[in-house]
Amino acid sequence: MRVGVAGFEPNRLTQMREARGLSKINLGRLVERSPSTITKWEQGFHSPDAEALLALSNVLECPMTWFTKPMPRHENNPVFFRTLATTAKDLCAASDRYMEWLQEITLHLQHDLDFPSVNIPFLEVTDHRQIDDQMIEIMASRCRKLWGLGLAPLSDLLLVIENAGIICSRFEQGSVVMDGYSQWNECEQRPYIILAADKNNFYRSRFDAAHELGHLVLHRYIRRLDSVNFKPIEAQAHKFAASFMLPEEAFAVELPPNPTLENFVALKQRWGMSAQAMMVRAKELQLITDVEYQRLYKQVSARGWRKGEPLDDQREPESVRLLPRSLHLLLDEGIYTKQSFVASLNMAHRDIEKLLSLPGNALADTAILKLTPKLKVKSDSLSSDQPVDNVISIFGHKSPT
Repeated sequence: MRVGVAGFEPNRLTQMREARGLSKINLGRLVERSPSTITKWEQGFHSPDAEALLALSNVLECPMTWFTKPMPRHENNPVFFRTLATTAKDLCAASDRYMEWLQEITLHLQHDLDFPSVNIPFLEVTDHRQIDDQMIEIMASRCRKLWGLGLAPLSDLLLVIENAGIICSRFEQGSVVMDGYSQWNECEQRPYIILAADKNNFYRSRFDAAHELGHLVLHRYIRRLDSVNFKPIEAQAHKFAASFMLPEEAFAVELPPNPTLENFVALKQRWGMSAQAMMVRAKELQLITDVEYQRLYKQVSARGWRKGEPLDDQREPESVRLLPRSLHLLLDEGIYTKQSFVASLNMAHRDIEKLLSLPGNALADTAILKLTPKLKVKSDSLSSDQPVDNVISIFGHKSPT
């Protein structure tokens, strides 16, 4: 029998605990409750009382109203991670939650905004073994053709992706293990990508974005992701990223015969891909032999380029635009204030800022905005006991639909 706060949503507690990277044991210690009590709360057998709910709110750094917020329906499509290692289990759980929240916030934004229509080709296969290298090249080419990109290098990959209706977010994940992850939301029929900002590398971030695009194009209907099929599925996404970013017809023409490392570095700025990614692509296209690739790879190691290449520190990673601009539009139109937007989501402002790729504290409490009066009562219409600075405000806020 459930006791405690009425309307408590057990899954909201699980979401927040996993997003904060806490085990039931550690959370229990922090709120001075046993792990079994946490389990009962999360399984819905009991509800925390008001005192316990306040403790959870303080420890997990979220509003108390978060725990009574109804849960939306989520699809069971897999989230494609770059790692399934046991050591990254907690990180994957947290990332899963952030993906759920990103989709929840985006759905909230779409009550007032029309996002770009989804315009992305995808394979209707349910087994990754049905996908071969030729099919990957064809799908990468199809993407470029559909989006009118031709064969030239892409100056801004994230802008291309967002214009195709794919929702992107980029923020620090707290670990260099997690490069990015993606998922199709089948209820909404819209794909999502979250990129890690931890490494802050322009070239690495672009490859990560292209890799996640590969999952969305190739693996929409792949339902099983485990230790058996993980590596070949990841290899396919890698192959797509290279094919999409470095189309054979153009890249092969620009790469000289018997290229040196300096040749790859010279092409790096133009194509926006790392020298090592271009080396792999050149080997796949048989523009260099296996022997040449091994020679170049040894040179990369000898020069210490495995940890960082020339030019890596000269460009900032591409910015996510759609979500920040969406919020700014709602604020500019007076549909929300910063405070009312945060309150409408019942989330901590720092979580919203991360998911919308906003600067830290961009939604923190600020002084109330003071608007200059635009309409005043005529002075000759005022009675003698009426102050002359009375105003009629013509500024109202639209109620969110």
